[in-house]
Amino acid sequence: MILNTRRGDGKLSDLVKKYPIHPRVLEVIELSGLYGVYRSNRPIIDRSLITSLVERWCPETHTFHFRTGEATITLQDVEVLYGLLVNGDPILGDESMRTIGDWQTICQRLLGFIPRPQNFNRSSLKVTALNAHMLEQLQLPDLATQDIINQMARCYMFWMIAGMMMVDTSGNYLKLM
Repeated sequence: MILNTRRGDGKLSDLVKKYPIHPRVLEVIELSGLYGVYRSNRPIIDRSLITSLVERWCPETHTFHFRTGEATITLQDVEVLYGLLVNGDPILGDESMRTIGDWQTICQRLLGFIPRPQNFNRSSLKVTALNAHMLEQLQLPDLATQDIINQMARCYMFWMIAGMMMVDTSGNYLKLM
């Protein structure tokens, strides 16, 4: 049986191919250290390969069992594949005390839009809400303020982290944390 895979980006990567990211926004993404994730874009998924890997996964040891020995995915692999730095302290947060109103305020301040309450599921945002906002902002004016550029860059970075690297199991929501 071949496994089915999920996409958590709402096909936003297809839009990025059609409408390249504004150079000023891309500059902010580069400064953030997430350019490697952007550059990797959306990898082509080989479902047969994933099915084979799942069959070789050992949950007790968290490794893949091959004829040549055991292997697992490490932070160093993430660093090499995406060009992300994995040194330093982890980023932690507490999402349990936030209300939808709190998340709306955070989205307004950091992403530049206020999602409707029905676009939330606890501490997750519907992919379609972010996509709709980003579709409106695809053609940024050259005279856009640095605040608007930063908000748009955060939208892309949020999409890359929550929609590509840490996909929600439903595939329809992006974890705001």
